[in-house]
Amino acid sequence: MATSTSKIVVNAQGKAAGGTNAHFTLLVDGQKVGEGTAGTTAKDFVFTPVLTSGVAHKVQIQYDNDAVINGQDRSLTVNSISIGGKTIAPTAGIVSYDKGALDGKDVVAGQSNLWWNGTLVVTADKSYFPAASTSTPVATGAKDTIVVNASGTPAGGVNAHFKVLVDGKQIGEATAGTTAKNFSFTTDAADGVAHKVQIQYDNDAVVNGQDRSLTVNSISINGHSYAPTSSAVTYDKGALDGKDVIAGQKGMWWNGTLVVNAPASDFPAGTTTPTTPATPETPTGPAFFVATNGKDSWSGKLAAPNADGTDGPFASLAKAQAAMRADSSIDTTYVRGGDYYLKNGLWLDGQDSGVTFTGYGSEKAVIHGSAQASVSFGLGGAKNVTIEGLTFADGIVGGHYVYADNAAGLTFANNVVKGGGYGITVQNSANSQVVGNQFESTGAESIFVKAGSNFTVVSDNLIKHPNAADRGDAGIWINGSSDVKVTHNQIEDSPEKAIAVGSVQTDGSDATYRVTVAYNKVIDANLESNDGGGIYLINRQQDLGNHTVMNNDVTGTTATTPTGDVSSWGIYLDDWTSGATVKGNYVHGNVGGIFLHGGWNNTVTNNLVAGNTGDAIGLQQDVAWSGWKGKVMANNQIFNNVFDTSKGDAVEIYGPGSSGSFHDNEYSGASANAQLFHAWPQLMSSGYGGTLQNWQAAGYDKGSEWMNPHFTNPSAGDYTLASDSPAYGQGFEALPYDQMGLLHA
Repeated sequence: MATSTSKIVVNAQGKAAGGTNAHFTLLVDGQKVGEGTAGTTAKDFVFTPVLTSGVAHKVQIQYDNDAVINGQDRSLTVNSISIGGKTIAPTAGIVSYDKGALDGKDVVAGQSNLWWNGTLVVTADKSYFPAASTSTPVATGAKDTIVVNASGTPAGGVNAHFKVLVDGKQIGEATAGTTAKNFSFTTDAADGVAHKVQIQYDNDAVVNGQDRSLTVNSISINGHSYAPTSSAVTYDKGALDGKDVIAGQKGMWWNGTLVVNAPASDFPAGTTTPTTPATPETPTGPAFFVATNGKDSWSGKLAAPNADGTDGPFASLAKAQAAMRADSSIDTTYVRGGDYYLKNGLWLDGQDSGVTFTGYGSEKAVIHGSAQASVSFGLGGAKNVTIEGLTFADGIVGGHYVYADNAAGLTFANNVVKGGGYGITVQNSANSQVVGNQFESTGAESIFVKAGSNFTVVSDNLIKHPNAADRGDAGIWINGSSDVKVTHNQIEDSPEKAIAVGSVQTDGSDATYRVTVAYNKVIDANLESNDGGGIYLINRQQDLGNHTVMNNDVTGTTATTPTGDVSSWGIYLDDWTSGATVKGNYVHGNVGGIFLHGGWNNTVTNNLVAGNTGDAIGLQQDVAWSGWKGKVMANNQIFNNVFDTSKGDAVEIYGPGSSGSFHDNEYSGASANAQLFHAWPQLMSSGYGGTLQNWQAAGYDKGSEWMNPHFTNPSAGDYTLASDSPAYGQGFEALPYDQMGLLHA
């Protein structure tokens, strides 16, 4: 009979006893296919057995080390079982619990908590094990990427299913489990014209009181993300026929189609948006293996030593590198759990292009640095390399865990990086991806993208306390590289900047253009500096950088002496930053809100700037660094923002009256009659300071007004706008708060 690889995912956690966690074995029809040890945090355990397709199987989760030690009761909790993308609850009708031995005795209904040794048995019919199908290859010209973040509620053991269409033509389909995830689709839509992107939910049902439904959290089109409640989205209930059309919504309780009316700007020429790699799984194809109980004299093609101890995995990464060079048919090395010490680092060159070093399933492989090695993984000329699922620790403060030069196409994904110096430095390495990693207390920048690493993607990284040793620069630093995307990262506790972008040389040698900083969350930056920002742009090349700062959440940007004479801002456009768009950001609880320093042609719109102790927005002509240079500060457009003055002032300008054009903003605070507006040279009849009325009499802020914006809970620091905020009636667009920060928290 035909066989195919089946993907089985067990989401589980446990309670330890005597320092030992709960252990389980996964069997199919009584045959062991894998095992796992469950900690206190729920996680997915992924197994990929080869099974006979088109027939029913029993999938069995066998808890086997129950004990009570010193009053601690070890137990296993199974939250869900997924077979071939279909998620089954442990309490589903097709699940039973065989307590004790797996013998068909003492069988009760399935349950989540396994308090005794025993086996959860999923009696899965043949629909869970379909014959392998051949997927239609994506056309060579496919260059548009659509990402749908969705989850679903199953009914009758079947998950929610949806199709993705563009202008009515299907480009893909997917099945959504109970955990939200990204589903990525590619197509080749006509450039420079508008399209309808449609998410069609098509298997709504109620089974035994369970109501199947689909939840769509976001739709991203070539990097432009839409909330399902965006004004550009509608919900066509039932058939896709233009009838029964209502406003877009997140929960799809009936069959129907979410329709995104995407403008031409979402489909520029030459678009390509890399997607985040999935968590590594246990291998099924040819590979080499490295393990702490291996030997470099063995073949390296076995994941564990054989029974008679004559063959097994390698002991070192260097041996695996040499083996991949010698055997062109194998380009992947799996590193099993344990500790590995790279005394002199691992260096890859052109011979190593296309190789992968990855963790083995859920095992934790720790790569330790040493005092002799300034670099743990060095890439010089090795292109399209993947480093995934590893942990890096004990690097030297002045070194780099990963240093890539001339290494285009590098993927650094789902790794954990602790201490040391730089986390990863990418230089002259275009089209690289740094995604899904965790960085903690790196001595210098956690992520440094520099010198010609154009079109690199930095996404979904959690960075805690970067620059722990040198206290300078930023957690993420983009320099001398253009068209880089920095999205959905969370950066916490930065001594200086959290995210920095731009050029520091006036000769243009490190010019930086068109960087997108979007959907990030910055928490507590500038902790040890009096001059910096949470999101910081600099432009000493002195031309139009055309960067975009959009839909970020920035809070807690402070200073060493926050009550003194400081320049600390949530979003800081420093040293001639020009041509930037700052839109849709939630800037709250910082010293200052948004600052423009010497630049021109910037747009600041639809930002919510509230609860800051300094100025909500500031503009300054003079650039102290090397004196005044460049154009006169002009044509900066500031409109349709909500500026709160409950803890600070509204506007501060040091420069010509033409520094900024203000209009249609909403101001709030304790008193409309307070002198919260300041300009020098003197622009207002009241002098250096004045009220909103004085400010408007001087020609500023036509169409602006004082209002109560209805913050959700300002006393608790929540300045999000309530649904009844009058700001919405004045043209302010709702911010996608739930999309700011990590994709996978």
